[in-house]
Amino acid sequence: MKQRQDGWTGREDQLLKEKVLHHIRNGSTQLNAFEEVGDLVNRTAAACGFRWNSCLRKENQALISAAKKERYSKRKEEEQKKSVSQKPASNYPQEELIKRMEQWILALSKKTELTDLEKRCEAAEQLAIRLEKENEQLNGQLKELEEDYRVLLFLIEKARKLGTDEQDQNATVFKMETNGNLYRMDRKTDENAVEL
Repeated sequence: MKQRQDGWTGREDQLLKEKVLHHIRNGSTQLNAFEEVGDLVNRTAAACGFRWNSCLRKENQALISAAKKERYSKRKEEEQKKSVSQKPASNYPQEELIKRMEQWILALSKKTELTDLEKRCEAAEQLAIRLEKENEQLNGQLKELEEDYRVLLFLIEKARKLGTDEQDQNATVFKMETNGNLYRMDRKTDENAVEL
């Protein structure tokens, strides 16, 4: 089988993957990565973007997620460093420094609780989606059963009518109400109905 001359090599794919992940980790855009790789492999940024989105992104979802988490944690660390280093520690009296540290620890524990709540919320959403699908299936089955029940009632009523036409006058007659209950009827009077 002939291979295209302008096809992507494994080395080019690896370079594209590494550069995109590097840019994701460092908070840069994927477009910057496509332009950088395009210059290195003599392709357009659009070609690099197409190759990434059509082939490589699906294969590297786990690495992309890890790079995003790393970027997020770096950003949080920088924010925390900024908030702590806004005033030098030497300007704080020891008691105030202890108080601020306690507040910081409390804030961290609240963030941990918030993360746990977010995980619980996500699990509850997944459960709700699963139960909604299950409910739709059960409703579909219920509609099928109701339709089968109506057909069965129709057939029983039709059979009863055929039976009364073909049989003699002394035969047992059954009557079905709209709710589906069957009654044995005395041909002489309708008062002697017996529920079955």
